[in-house]
Amino acid sequence: MIDAHPIRRKHRLLTAAAALTLSLGAVVAPATGAAAAESALPSGNTAYRTLADYEDDMAELAARHPTLVKPITLPYKTTSGRTVRGIEISNNVQANDGKPVFVDVGMHHGNEWPSGELTLEFAIDLVENARDPYIADLLDRARVVVVPVVNVDGFVRNRRQNDTNTDMNRNYGLGWLPLSSAGAAPWSEPESRNIAWLLSTRQATVFNTQHTCIQVVLYPPLQLAAGPAQDTPRLHRLATAVAAQYGPTYRALPSAEDYETTGEAIDWAYYATRGLSITSETCPNPGVARTFQTQVLDTYAAHRSAMLEALETTADSAEHAIIEGKAPKDAVLRLTKSFDMYTSPYAQPDGSVRPTSFTTTLTSDLDVARPNGKFRWAVNPSYRPVPAYQADGVRGNQTGFYTEPWILTCERPDGTVLQTTRVNVDLGERVEVDLKQCKRDFHRKDLR
Repeated sequence: MIDAHPIRRKHRLLTAAAALTLSLGAVVAPATGAAAAESALPSGNTAYRTLADYEDDMAELAARHPTLVKPITLPYKTTSGRTVRGIEISNNVQANDGKPVFVDVGMHHGNEWPSGELTLEFAIDLVENARDPYIADLLDRARVVVVPVVNVDGFVRNRRQNDTNTDMNRNYGLGWLPLSSAGAAPWSEPESRNIAWLLSTRQATVFNTQHTCIQVVLYPPLQLAAGPAQDTPRLHRLATAVAAQYGPTYRALPSAEDYETTGEAIDWAYYATRGLSITSETCPNPGVARTFQTQVLDTYAAHRSAMLEALETTADSAEHAIIEGKAPKDAVLRLTKSFDMYTSPYAQPDGSVRPTSFTTTLTSDLDVARPNGKFRWAVNPSYRPVPAYQADGVRGNQTGFYTEPWILTCERPDGTVLQTTRVNVDLGERVEVDLKQCKRDFHRKDLR
């Protein structure tokens, strides 16, 4: 008989030697006893995955469910030459159809093993329950992108940092400072550039980076001097909803009020895309041993509810914008925006203290597949929040938004641009674009 749930198998247990190498911040032991005999996880696992297990499970999901799951290979290999992989999940997943996106990643820190487990278990859960009416509706309305292990090198070696001794969640460019663990320069590490690519090429309404081991859900900003984010009510509402699912001891608050850092993923993600960006940290209560049982098995049901809150927010039309209209069937629509962002001020080689700049480019596309050419594209607003980090230093308590229109091109599949138009669209707004020129010229042979 063919196993209806091939991923529901027991991964190899950690050896005693491997368990002894775990650091204080890491998890310590696989499940034993009753938990080992029967697991309530979607995969049925009773122990932590190896890297090969993660890759096999994702490949198997994609192979068995090609209309629901699509594999992703991130563009930058790690410092030690390893590949970072993920999956996309949605009904009719192969279609590039403009649904809003939930990006969910684990293990920026390679010794925070439960973060990867929870991330992939939620992906398996969505796939296995894709026919449930509630899940099916969410997957009709949104797309989920999952990267369970961001810091592959760190995970393989069971260490927080990657193989250049950089903390991946201190290397993002916005507000970056040259701290001992932040890397040689902003964006110096391929792992942080991978997540920047992921968020720059998808219209992510919600971005969650999963961590351990405290009981908080955090949102921008990272420094008190930056002042509150422009979308604090929205960010706090999402973080509070997620924290409530984890339990009454969890708090939702700005990251700076927990502890101040620089160069984390959520700050760059929010100020570059205006997507709701959160750091979800799970941990057993004080005094409870950190084991597979307490950090994964006992946490998963709450984690599932928390991530469904994030997915529901993603699908909510009030939390993104809509661009719609008619274009020729088989046309490719592309949205692009490019702008400069800044680090914090720091000592430069010439002796001055000033920020450095870097360019962020957002570009995503949609394939027009309907015979009548109608499309509906869920996008982040074109109005980007002004960050505190500017060319002349840190200017906190910003309240404004940049008016930076999306540049929309209508193209043939071969890349020939037939029409370019600027689109300004704000949160919750719906804008219809006129693509008559593209429709008129799409089949003209003299323009090939």
